[in-house]
Amino acid sequence: MNIFHHKHQKLILQCYPPGKATDKKPNPSELSYLLYYASTRRVKLEKVIHFLKDKTQHDAARNRTGNLQVTLAIIKELIEKCNENLNVFAPQACNILKICLDTEDIAVCKSVVKTYEVLCAKMDAALFGGDKEFVHDFTDLTQQLISLGKDKNISQNQYDWQMVSLKAIYAISNCLTFSSSTSKKFVAISIPFLIQVIMHNNNISSLVQRLKSSLNVESDGKRLSRVQSHKSQTQLHNQIEVDFDNDTLTLTDVNQEAMNALRAFFNNTATAQISEVTRAVVQHIFTTNINLDWGIVLLELCVTWIPIQLRFVSCSTLLATLNRINIEGASKSNYPLHLSYAKHLLGLLSSGINMIGLSISDIIQQLLNLQTDLILKPSDLSKSEIDSLTNIYSECICNITTHIYYFDQVPDSIQEILVKVDYVLDSSFVDSSDQTTSSERIHDLIVQFLDNISKIFLILKSKTSTINRNHVNLEHWDISLGLLAPESEFEDNRNTILSLHQIRSIQAKYLKVFDEFLNVELAASSRSAYEVIKKQQNRLDPGNANSQFMDRSDSSKDNKLSGKNLMEPDVNQYITQQQNFISHFLMYADRFFDGPEAPSTELVLLLVKVLKDMIEILGLNFVSNFIPFFHYGVLKLDKASEFSQRQMYKDTIVHILLYYILKNLDEQYEEELEGYCKSSKLFKLVLDSVEYRRQHGLWIHGIDSQPSDLEHPKGRRVLPKDGNGNDLKLRIKSEQIEEFACGNNFLIVWLHPQKQLLTEIEKPQVSTHMTQFNNDSRNTNNNSTAFMDFDDEDGDDASTRGGSGGPGRPDHFVPQFNPHTGLSSDAATTDSEQGLYTGLGLGTAKDIRTIRAEILQYSQHFQEKGIPYAADYTLTSNANTTTVGRLNGDLHSCDQTNGSIYTFNLHVSCPRIADLKEVLSMNGPPLGNGIAARNMDHTASNNSILSKNLLSTDVDSILAGLDSDDDAAFVV
Repeated sequence: MNIFHHKHQKLILQCYPPGKATDKKPNPSELSYLLYYASTRRVKLEKVIHFLKDKTQHDAARNRTGNLQVTLAIIKELIEKCNENLNVFAPQACNILKICLDTEDIAVCKSVVKTYEVLCAKMDAALFGGDKEFVHDFTDLTQQLISLGKDKNISQNQYDWQMVSLKAIYAISNCLTFSSSTSKKFVAISIPFLIQVIMHNNNISSLVQRLKSSLNVESDGKRLSRVQSHKSQTQLHNQIEVDFDNDTLTLTDVNQEAMNALRAFFNNTATAQISEVTRAVVQHIFTTNINLDWGIVLLELCVTWIPIQLRFVSCSTLLATLNRINIEGASKSNYPLHLSYAKHLLGLLSSGINMIGLSISDIIQQLLNLQTDLILKPSDLSKSEIDSLTNIYSECICNITTHIYYFDQVPDSIQEILVKVDYVLDSSFVDSSDQTTSSERIHDLIVQFLDNISKIFLILKSKTSTINRNHVNLEHWDISLGLLAPESEFEDNRNTILSLHQIRSIQAKYLKVFDEFLNVELAASSRSAYEVIKKQQNRLDPGNANSQFMDRSDSSKDNKLSGKNLMEPDVNQYITQQQNFISHFLMYADRFFDGPEAPSTELVLLLVKVLKDMIEILGLNFVSNFIPFFHYGVLKLDKASEFSQRQMYKDTIVHILLYYILKNLDEQYEEELEGYCKSSKLFKLVLDSVEYRRQHGLWIHGIDSQPSDLEHPKGRRVLPKDGNGNDLKLRIKSEQIEEFACGNNFLIVWLHPQKQLLTEIEKPQVSTHMTQFNNDSRNTNNNSTAFMDFDDEDGDDASTRGGSGGPGRPDHFVPQFNPHTGLSSDAATTDSEQGLYTGLGLGTAKDIRTIRAEILQYSQHFQEKGIPYAADYTLTSNANTTTVGRLNGDLHSCDQTNGSIYTFNLHVSCPRIADLKEVLSMNGPPLGNGIAARNMDHTASNNSILSKNLLSTDVDSILAGLDSDDDAAFVV
């Protein structure tokens, strides 16, 4: 009997072949006509999908799997042909797929997942935003597909069931950006299943091998070709499809498909999805107690699949979770989770994964804050648990610092830590009523921060890298100098809660770390720059036979180095600018001894070692800054007979340093000095002074590192005696050092006479990039301290050293000097070797003496004061009177000095600008081409600088242009 059917029903039924076979396929010609019919109008499409749903229910109830196969094929073709109207039949399509899954027939389920893949590929966000019924049906369908592989644990067709779920997970990975709520659900059910499959099929060594492959690095160090890698992935995918269709799947196929599905979740440009799947991986590893080392390697592998510009999102996700735990408060309840996330973060930061866009400074700040809260905030964690987490954060900081992404990364990182150290030290000074944190915790935190820096330098030392980077310089440490003398940092009513023992412990750690910086970082940078300079000099030397064979590529590589040869005089203006790190360090080294108790010998030994290393690295730059501190620290043997241990410490240290300075200068500047220093009178005087102190109980033993040349001399020295046969009280004074400097062309240029004792520090503003140094050329001393007499009995009192100029009291002017580019003293004449100073460019010392003689002899101003002209006399000002004293050259002579190596002595008595103004004006008209100028020419001797042609003859106008405040300080 013929049954009447509508046209769409006839077209659908004609697609089904006759028979009861299980592997039916739709009739191709009838299927083509059906697709054309359904695509012409939406109403026809609705009729087609509803009839297919009814027929599916009818066939499923009678177990007609062959017809179900045809139905799934028709649905698949409809999705591809009519995808622009997918919203019309998508809900019904999901219901048809669910009905087919309920049959639990493996062949039918394979066809379902293939249709499901096409459906996922053709969907868009509009379906998830407008049809709640579809979202619900689709979510149920996805959960049912994924659960098939997890629930089917029977041995028969196990790989096929797992592959169905894996293919569904791979397909759904493309739909995670459509809806945040559904995305979280899909990730929550997909990631655990993928990790379970991968864990059962991969041990840690196989994961490591895959990780190397993803990083394009083989075990033998060769890089994999991207083309080869892409071909291998395509071949594996094709092989899996063939095995899936032929029911010949292997364990390798299942494992590879699981990897592909997990890769699809991470290989995405949506940051929210990357963050979600990262958190899901770590959370599942934690909740299922999977081996943590295995989980860390798996996460590293997953991150390699993220687009390189977005890999930092995974690190940020882990840090965000750690910060959330930190806000809630570290405790024993969340310690396992805390530890898991911290170790996963360490794994990422310590790996070779490149993360473009990673904010190094931001990451380090967050890690430092985590360390700070972990140590300072009260919690119920044990000491070992806190130490474990703290060490992990330290390893994170060290690894991210030494994984170079940009030139200034290491300096920026070190500075971030030092700024944090300064902040924590500041927080230790509180009023007695505001004390909330224990001193032990603050001590531990500062030591931990310093230990972070130490680890960074040790890693950089052992880690060879071809990437050029900028080195940490001395100026980066300026903000941390307060650790040498914490008590002197604050003058308000606050007191530090740190005990003396804790302060000493911090000082010891700081000196050790700073010494590591000097020897590992600063010395390496200086040596590299020195080698570059030597290479460039060899290239420019026409007499060098090898210069023409130099590789130009080496030259370009050398020019990229940012380091400087720190032994080059006045590098970074360490000589011409008094406000520099070397002077700052020496000042804090002096304050180091001003605490309530003298430091231990072990602590002083560390300080001496640091200072000796600075001598070896900085050369003359250290010497020029050290000389004023030498005069300040030396014992005033002609003023007192009893000295405190603190005073003897300073005296011993400055003698040790001066000895090593003279010993090292000959080696550091071998071509310029030619053994001058060790053969000088000053070197012998240093040895005699040390021997005098040893014999008279003024020497502190054991503060020079072993083996010490001063502690174990070869033989007992014979000291000079006075008329009564007693040992002379030997003290190195300014004239001895001046004579030493004036005896060599090279030294006379750099050890100039205007280096004052620095009593106050102008700290530069701390910036991320220390590209400029503090170039302030004005000392902060007022007039009372600028020319302070180091022989003053109260010279050791800290109160006489402080104070900056008040209102109306100008600072002492430090003249600018043109920086020299080389190590040679081209400006000096041979007269310098005879003790004649020429470094300031005012002619020879004979010219200066001639000027002085002419002024004293012909000036009515000086004649009225009754000062006779003689080169062997000097002026001594005492209160309101002026007396004339004759210098006899004895060691007990009054030492009128301001800390500079040059003094007003018998060789050079220098007039001041104020004197020259009065003399040259002669109470008459301005100098020019008039009589006054001719009188000056007449009075000048033949060898005087005044007899030479001047660029400007209007000398009086030049002098008048100088500020009156400068007259008292400016010495000709």
